[in-house]
Amino acid sequence: MTRRQRPIALLLAVPMLLAVAAYGRVLHGDFLFDDVRVVQRNPVLQELGGVLRGFWGNLLHGGRPTTELTFALSHAIGGPVPWAFHAVNLLLHLAVVVLVFFFTRAVLRLAGRGPGSGVAVAVAGIFALHPMQSQAVSYVSQRSEVLASGLYLATMLLLLEAGKPGAAMRRALAGVAALALFTLGMGAKAIVATAPLAWLLLLAMVPPSRAPGEPPRWRSRLLPFAPLALVGIFLVRGALRAVEGRPDAGFSVPGATPGSYFLTQWRAVATYVRLLAWPARQNADWSFPMSRSMGEPAVLVAGAFLAALLASAGLLWWRSRRGDDLASAGGRAAAFGVAWFFLLLAPTSTFLPIADILVEHRVYLASWGPFLVVVLGGERLLARVAPGRRTLAAAISVGAVWAVLAVALHQRNAVWESDLAFWSDVVEKSPGKARAHLGLGGAWMRRGDMERAAAAFDAGLSCVGPDAPALAASLLQNLGVAFIQLGRAPEAVAPLRRALEIDPGNTLAPVSLAVALWSTRDLDGAEEAADRVLARSPENPLALRVMGQVRLARGDEAGALPFLESAVRADPTDAILRFNLGGAYAGMGRTAEACAAWRAVLRLRAPGEVQEEARRNLAVLRCPP
Repeated sequence: MTRRQRPIALLLAVPMLLAVAAYGRVLHGDFLFDDVRVVQRNPVLQELGGVLRGFWGNLLHGGRPTTELTFALSHAIGGPVPWAFHAVNLLLHLAVVVLVFFFTRAVLRLAGRGPGSGVAVAVAGIFALHPMQSQAVSYVSQRSEVLASGLYLATMLLLLEAGKPGAAMRRALAGVAALALFTLGMGAKAIVATAPLAWLLLLAMVPPSRAPGEPPRWRSRLLPFAPLALVGIFLVRGALRAVEGRPDAGFSVPGATPGSYFLTQWRAVATYVRLLAWPARQNADWSFPMSRSMGEPAVLVAGAFLAALLASAGLLWWRSRRGDDLASAGGRAAAFGVAWFFLLLAPTSTFLPIADILVEHRVYLASWGPFLVVVLGGERLLARVAPGRRTLAAAISVGAVWAVLAVALHQRNAVWESDLAFWSDVVEKSPGKARAHLGLGGAWMRRGDMERAAAAFDAGLSCVGPDAPALAASLLQNLGVAFIQLGRAPEAVAPLRRALEIDPGNTLAPVSLAVALWSTRDLDGAEEAADRVLARSPENPLALRVMGQVRLARGDEAGALPFLESAVRADPTDAILRFNLGGAYAGMGRTAEACAAWRAVLRLRAPGEVQEEARRNLAVLRCPP
């Protein structure tokens, strides 16, 4: 890097600092959606050694061990708290921004127009600040997208290094390193499988055509392609086997055939382009209907739009393929940018069905192509400005774009600060999606607002489809729990019974039903429901509690005692359990143990009336202080 280029490259610090400011508001944000399953409650992450031991087996079976390894490291550094995971996501994003800068420079140099540091800084800055990147960075679970993107770009840069003329040892080492990072990238997310094809496109589209009689320079550069392609094919086979029979991805997704999914993705990809151009009404959980026929107007319009993009890129490449001037070099690079966009989306947006049809984080690395096209187009427009004013005009234009994007990114990140903000935004934009109402109800429930929680669950039931029995059962089960918490136990019984009818395998509804029946003083029904839970899960504290309370209500203190003791061992902080246990001990004449149980009630958090009753019982038995 020359002295003149270095200050331009240092300008990359500006968008990176703006990105830190914009993403700083989510560093202490909640774990959201899949984060709870993938990170917060994933016992695998608590043992770094176990992740390392199972790395290769997980990789061969289509898992994401590279991502899991970084999650385990985050857990080891900060424990299961959000900031430790959000901070690493942000650092990875900044690393990808730097790689975007170097990759853009390398592509422009390959096109024959010099390092192009100004263009590279502008592209990397837009990549750092565009609001469409927020889902990949702010959503902890999607670290896989950011990590895979960084490894993808590093692989491409090493392949470029391996293809340069020079010492054979240096080139060989670069090729081996590229293969290693490619393999690790496949362990982050399978989108890295397209890297060998991206390498071929880069060699075919970007360098200027050679003059007659000139030796073919690209042949020596293809040497690293074969090992990457073989490893990629082998690991992709494992990934495809891993999704066999799954309802969320693969050829078993209900209601989705490869053909219908492909047509639907025309509309999805066109929407991605619109969001990159104007990121309004972003949504973390889109409600996007499936297309069934090419004759649908929306499919025809989207297909025509995408075909026009590809045709324009092809024409641009054809017209600029032989030129060695600045405009031709930029034309070839821009055409490659369009091809890159479609290639990077191919794993998720062609023929392999995925239940979530449109997801914004999928555009994370693919967006580099459109950003490059826009910046190169802007450069051509600025070429019309007088030379003395061109640098100032470019600086003002790029600075204005960065500023607008930074403000938009900061605003968009408000959605990722809490589960309530997240699900409220999704419900506003996808009001007909039952999963969104389930998430919003859960957010209200965690805040103790059972009225709003019940309303959200009820709204979800009004729009859940017949093809989602597990989702319907979850809504019913949570509605029942909200009614119990509101003191409306009789209203809870019907939805809980319905949840069990729809989904007999539901593990939460039976115990909630036992609690609801106990609260309505249906002792026989409560005992039957609790017994059913204990047959499957003998240590379930709520079921043990209900069984103990039922026996106690029948005057069977001896029968209640083992259930209440087991329940207290399972949950020693429950003051009401301790109170009931004290009653069982007192009924059996075990005064000292009853006194100990009621004294424990006073030390624990309990409703005021329970504490008062415990004090009265202590006084009646004349328990020592």
